[in-house]
Amino acid sequence: TISPVVSFFLDKGAVLSNHLTQIVDLYQTEAELKSDLRKRYKSMINWGLKNLSIQVLDNRNINYLDSEAFRQLHISVAGRETRSKKTWDTQFEQVKSGEAFILTGRLDNKLVTCAHFNRTSKMCFYSVGASVRELFEKPISHAILWSAILYAKEQGCRYFDLGEQLFTSGTPK
Repeated sequence: TISPVVSFFLDKGAVLSNHLTQIVDLYQTEAELKSDLRKRYKSMINWGLKNLSIQVLDNRNINYLDSEAFRQLHISVAGRETRSKKTWDTQFEQVKSGEAFILTGRLDNKLVTCAHFNRTSKMCFYSVGASVRELFEKPISHAILWSAILYAKEQGCRYFDLGEQLFTSGTPK
């Protein structure tokens, strides 16, 4: 059956769509979480933890220049500004209010990867990220994502939503 809320929106022209998402259960121990990873991902995470300087930016330590550095990395990687400055300012305010956090990764003291995560008291969502494309042969984003999962767990989140999973020929991308 369809709820009255869904019926209301469908009557107004909304369209339903399905997508698959991957949710991580953060009630598991860190060891259990790591044991669920593919061997290949473990080595990628370990490379990143060893070679990147990873920093969590939250409401205790973020400043506007951090947010602007993330924005500039995103513009550089995309080759153009794909989102309004207002959306970046909103993300900065989300971090300042404790509704989100950012992880940064530096390689040889240069910012090479960032990701923004929204959170509630029980759920954490991957929002947006940017990584230097010339370094894609290096697993620079894997350690960021792993660190975000552990940070969300530490903050009391119950679940971590990795976002929409796309499938081609039956296998996840």
